[in-house]
Amino acid sequence: MKRIREEEIFPRNPNKTYGLMELVKGSSTRVDRGPDDMVSSWPHLLIREAALFAACFAVILALSVFKPAPLELEANPQKPPNPAKAPWYFLGLQELVAYDAFWGGLGIPGLVVIGLMAIPYLDRHHSGIGRWFAPSRRMACALWTGYVVIVVVLIIIGQYFRGPNWAWYTPWNMPPEVQ
Repeated sequence: MKRIREEEIFPRNPNKTYGLMELVKGSSTRVDRGPDDMVSSWPHLLIREAALFAACFAVILALSVFKPAPLELEANPQKPPNPAKAPWYFLGLQELVAYDAFWGGLGIPGLVVIGLMAIPYLDRHHSGIGRWFAPSRRMACALWTGYVVIVVVLIIIGQYFRGPNWAWYTPWNMPPEVQ
């Protein structure tokens, strides 16, 4: 019985731009034995993810113990803050709603969600996958960069340029009661 070599079963892909290199010490029976040169997720990947989770948790715990979150005064429904601002991650949506309630609250966010769900169906070509800023993916990179820039600009406007009654103020001319 003729033994089939592994190279014949899993031929190397010349277009592959990534590889498995030095993730584990020593040798593993799984390295260089499959189509993508995989290493088992247990225990190698899971132990590293658990260690990273523990380190992040320790840093956040230390920050929360030594630098407590600033709290405002007790809520008073008779005198709400002016302007009432959403947390920073919702300020872009609050800024859109300030311009137009329907388009800012339903229309534009709905179109963004539908567009994000449609990406796998619209982007069917596989060229440039796994490469940062591949020339064949210039339009996708430009659209994503434009989206991120718009969101960041809306958050900055909502955070630093809106004052009482959601009026437009510059940060250096903000009324003292807001600062």
